[in-house]
Amino acid sequence: MSRIFLHRIWGRTRPRGAGRRSLALLATLLILALLAAGCGGAGQAPAGTEQGQAGTQAGSSGAGAGHEAAAATTYPYTFTDDAGRQVTLEARPERIISLAPSNTEILFAIGAGDRVVGVDSFSDYPAEVKDLPKLGGLTDTNYEQIVALEPDLALTIGGTEEQVKKLEELGIPVAVIQPATLDDVLDRIQRIGELVDAQAGARQVVADMKARIDAVRQEVAAIPQAERVRVFYEVWNDPLMTVGPGGFIHDVIVAAGGVNVAEGTGQAWPQISLEEVVRQDPQVIVVPATLKSSYDQLKEGSRPGWEGITAVKEGRIYLIDDNLISRPGPRLVEGLEQLARWFYPDRFQ
Repeated sequence: MSRIFLHRIWGRTRPRGAGRRSLALLATLLILALLAAGCGGAGQAPAGTEQGQAGTQAGSSGAGAGHEAAAATTYPYTFTDDAGRQVTLEARPERIISLAPSNTEILFAIGAGDRVVGVDSFSDYPAEVKDLPKLGGLTDTNYEQIVALEPDLALTIGGTEEQVKKLEELGIPVAVIQPATLDDVLDRIQRIGELVDAQAGARQVVADMKARIDAVRQEVAAIPQAERVRVFYEVWNDPLMTVGPGGFIHDVIVAAGGVNVAEGTGQAWPQISLEEVVRQDPQVIVVPATLKSSYDQLKEGSRPGWEGITAVKEGRIYLIDDNLISRPGPRLVEGLEQLARWFYPDRFQ
């Protein structure tokens, strides 16, 4: 997996020392890796998993069961993670480490935060994580510190094969959680709930998210397709990259009533030409906060070739907190609601 996308998920800007040539190379690697591995909202499901695939579990209901009282997880518990690996937990995990901000946020949201003993360097939400040991990132994972914490479960994300292999060698159970689509995000929250025996909390989080998503969808349902706002979301500026079908950010744009101008690419994280953006003429442009320089340039009308785009002429360029839209976790619904307010301010106050 390319580090560009991992940095975007984790809310970090470009890798230190990366120049234009290395960024172009990384962008190419990103596209290839996403097509092959279904990383972080790619258009394909991760190897060994299919959308809606349930993990095996003796004596408990699967993810997606109704809203009846959640059953306690029965251990040993075995399931297939998003890297296609069979993971077995012999007992309820009591000392969990999270090596991705999205998983950290899920654990705390479902009521398992009191069992989290360490997190990656980029986990910054909720506030409780600031006092937890920081275990490094993808390339500087502190394995000695991890061993000292004596975890009985590690949660990580796709594209971390070396990290997973090292944790396995250390005898630490590790699960890869990497949702591709918006529906996958909801499913994985419930899966984590099953994995750590916090099913009631997970079902409540998912029910709340679904209610908020449905409320937005219902509000925009009556808008004819031809009258929906055309949207361009900038993932990276050099080379120019965006989001497309098969990824959760694309799903969020559509759920908020937008028409993604990159939908025709058929790729979850495509490169796109300036000419194509101009041809599609987006009415709204959304830029992640880590690309503040791009936002400033567009707001000032100083990016060459973009002057005639409707969004630029009308000033409908918005800066969004990466953490609300790039992390596949509970706060993704906040990003959706923010987009809806920008797309249709007359409908959403």
